[in-house]
Amino acid sequence: MFTKSDLFALMNATPDMGVSIFMPTHVRGAEIRQGPIRLKNLLSEARDRLAARGMRGAEIDALLKPATARMDDYSFWQHQNEGLALFLGAEAPYEYRVPLSFDERVVIGSGFHVKPLLPLLAADGAFHVLTITAERVRLYDASRFGMHRVDLDDAPDDLAEVMGRADYENPLQGPPATRPRAGGPAAGGQTISKSEVMGDSPEDWRKDRLVEYIRRVASAVEDRLASDAVPVVLVADAETGGHFRKHSALGPLLAEVVERNPGSMDDDALHAAAYEAMRPHFEAGRQEAVDRFASLHGSGDARAAVGLDGVSDAAAEGRIDTLLMAEDVFSHQPGTETGADGGDAMRDRLDEAAVGTLQQGGTLYIVPNADLPENASVAAILRY
Repeated sequence: MFTKSDLFALMNATPDMGVSIFMPTHVRGAEIRQGPIRLKNLLSEARDRLAARGMRGAEIDALLKPATARMDDYSFWQHQNEGLALFLGAEAPYEYRVPLSFDERVVIGSGFHVKPLLPLLAADGAFHVLTITAERVRLYDASRFGMHRVDLDDAPDDLAEVMGRADYENPLQGPPATRPRAGGPAAGGQTISKSEVMGDSPEDWRKDRLVEYIRRVASAVEDRLASDAVPVVLVADAETGGHFRKHSALGPLLAEVVERNPGSMDDDALHAAAYEAMRPHFEAGRQEAVDRFASLHGSGDARAAVGLDGVSDAAAEGRIDTLLMAEDVFSHQPGTETGADGGDAMRDRLDEAAVGTLQQGGTLYIVPNADLPENASVAAILRY
């Protein structure tokens, strides 16, 4: 999953001649074979444009070498997502397989072009999907575009790991010397209750271990979210979901529980169910931001900035609380991919405004053009 840290790394890499390549890819099926062909064509386009800028053949070969090597990498194409982004020209290449399908494009210029990746970092898109069954625990980084499994350190692999043995055993079934006895010391027994003599029932024994299993899963999730505080959707059966609600300390981060057996769902169905559960939360947050901006702008409040000039300056000063970018900003416009030194200054300033907002802890929303005034491509709510 593409993260804010990845975005900041790309923006901090400032090659004199950077090549940014975006293309759609496929997860399965015969369409996988289209990947190397698309990449070959895009690299050919990059080669021609670099040569037109006066770069020598040997220099072009060296610059494009990491991507060229991927064309014949069978394993690479077998493990794709919906889109592939490649960045060449820094000390090391960057490549990201993301759950967002791109239009094919090549951008050449100083630095890297990151705007096509920004929807992955919008506040109305990031969440986790947690699935729990007796057989396995899974955690996914998710967005409205898809999801990707991530490691969940310290979580038990399954319920059997916590149960320790496969079958219930009543204490009275143990060897004579180990069986508990009632009646007190005078009767040669122990001062314990009847329930302790009889032992836990099979159902109580199973429930205790299920609760312990869920406690350990919850603890692992809490540790993970300590540095990645985004909402969680739990997909589990009703009993497991009820225990998780009771014993986890996620609080409001546990946004929804989908009471279904995740073991009966493939990844596409799992993502669809989880995102449908999150959709009302995302839509409410986005609408609240739009309404708040409209109120400030309508009253002439200086905290409502409209247009690239005001927003860009505020982002550089760390004053943006919420950035609103129009959906049309992300539309591919052939012929404008010239790079920072080729005249498309608007594109680069939008990138910088978004990155500056996120670096300073601000929030990014992508909204319909109609939600912004004066045909603006960008607006913002300022902190002051």
